[in-house]
Amino acid sequence: MTTSSDRDSPAAVVSRLPPARVAPVTIGATTYRQVVGSTTPEPGQLGGMLGAFASDGAPLWRLKIYDNRRQGDLEGDVQDVYFRSMRADDAGGLVIENEDGARFRVDVTARTVTPLPAGASGAAADAGLRPD
Repeated sequence: MTTSSDRDSPAAVVSRLPPARVAPVTIGATTYRQVVGSTTPEPGQLGGMLGAFASDGAPLWRLKIYDNRRQGDLEGDVQDVYFRSMRADDAGGLVIENEDGARFRVDVTARTVTPLPAGASGAAADAGLRPD
C-alpha cells in the first residue's frame, strides 16, 4: 500500500508498462481501433477511447467506451486503463475488455456502449444475458 509519504518520495515514482497492442477489427469497410493517448474534451480522459476509420485510414468518429478519470494526487500514467482485447461479435458489433476486466458491447451503427456482466463469456454474455 502506498502512503502519502511514499508518494512524496522520488523512489516512489511509478510508471506503467505500455498498453497491450490490441489488433484493429474491421467490419464492412470500417476499421475500429483503440485510440491510445488521445485526450477528449473531458479533462483527464485517457484510454477507453474507440476510433472508427474509413478504408483509406481517414478518421470517421470516436467514442468513449468507459470513464477513465485521473485523480490529481496519484501519478497519472499508472491510472490509465486501456483495452485488453477487442473482437467482433455475431451481431456485427464489438466486444471490448479493458485492463481491469470490465467488458463492454459496442453497437457500431448506433454508437452506443452497453456494459456486459463481469466474469461471463460467450455469446449469451455478449448479448448481456446470463447463462442458465
